[in-house]
Amino acid sequence: MIKKIICFYSLSVLLIFSSYSQKFELGLKAGPNFATQKISTITNVESITGYHLGGFMYLKLPIIFGIQVEGQYSKLGSEFQINQLINKNNLGYINIPVLIRNDFGPLNLHFGPQFGIMTNALDELKNSIKSQFLDRDFSLIVGIGLRLPAKFGLTVRYVKGLKNITDINVSNIDSKNTVIQVSLKYSLIQLGIKKNKKK
Repeated sequence: MIKKIICFYSLSVLLIFSSYSQKFELGLKAGPNFATQKISTITNVESITGYHLGGFMYLKLPIIFGIQVEGQYSKLGSEFQINQLINKNNLGYINIPVLIRNDFGPLNLHFGPQFGIMTNALDELKNSIKSQFLDRDFSLIVGIGLRLPAKFGLTVRYVKGLKNITDINVSNIDSKNTVIQVSLKYSLIQLGIKKNKKK
């Protein structure tokens, strides 16, 4: 209940603040994750394909840049081989990116931190391995976006994990998430944003 109240209050504040901004955008986004992990003791780590889905809110401030805040569920992980056995980590996160975004016509560049909360972790046999990992993750995002007709948009970004996600009390391994993320977004609300003209 408290979390719902906080979310509702935060949304209300942002909506009120949006009336003082030059642009406002609210929408949904989803797409594939090409995820892997940098693991200190393993060199042959391969990527896996996951997905993400969620929403975003963008406020263009009365200065050069704007702020884009997102909330998304994201499937990450990696695949690697130890003693000729295939191991696979399937990790689930609730991620909250807080990004600085600057628009250049239909293009935008964005970067900033991402805060993650692990919701589940499974191995290749669907057994829980969540106890091997920490509950929190912290990453840095760099990306580029393209505004498309009919309130659609396309985003490609690189997400580099900066925090060791392995619990050192369980395993003395340093591992960090790395993701290339491709998103298709749809804006439910667009205020003050010039729409692309169809040719």
